[in-house]
Amino acid sequence: MKTYPIMMNLTGRLVVVVGAGAVGLRRARALGDAGARVRLVAAQAPAHAEGIEAELMIRRYDASCLQGARLVFACSDDRSLNARIASDARKLGVPVNVADHPDDCDFLLPAVARDGEVVLAIGTGGASPALAGSLRDSLAAALPERTGEFAAALSKLRKEVKGAVRDSRRRREIMNRLASEETYRVFLSEGPAAVRETLRRLLREDQS
Repeated sequence: MKTYPIMMNLTGRLVVVVGAGAVGLRRARALGDAGARVRLVAAQAPAHAEGIEAELMIRRYDASCLQGARLVFACSDDRSLNARIASDARKLGVPVNVADHPDDCDFLLPAVARDGEVVLAIGTGGASPALAGSLRDSLAAALPERTGEFAAALSKLRKEVKGAVRDSRRRREIMNRLASEETYRVFLSEGPAAVRETLRRLLREDQS
């Protein structure tokens, strides 16, 4: 299956997960960690929902459970119910993911590794989730140390660059310099303050 990779901002947006088994709870927890407003629909109260921030809707599923959703996850252990959830979601124009049935999905979930705001995602178009997980683990092990902290430092400096430099090409040049291997080594040895000093030096060069 051909797919188009995308990173979604779900902060404050309603995502509905139907089914509170192991898969549904895993989806709900990850969505909550990403900032989504999660509605978890289940016929019975989940036994292991610790640490999950979600609106629990303990009832049998019907299409009204999906009202207001931006995304839907069909995670019940009933194949026919999952198919109905997918159909209802599409009638509402809401993308849906059906657990363990890639051919009935509007989007697939990659294998993910995180370090702060840095996200490594690997997909196989639904062909082999096990391969995606194996590749994820190999690539995650190769991520440079403190990558998330470095990205956070660059995010703060990016705002300064946007305010101080009008020319878009020069902004890209400066940000590429700040994101370079050389600056990363400075960050590791001397911390964020040294990276900020690198930016100040670059800005002084523009003024001279």
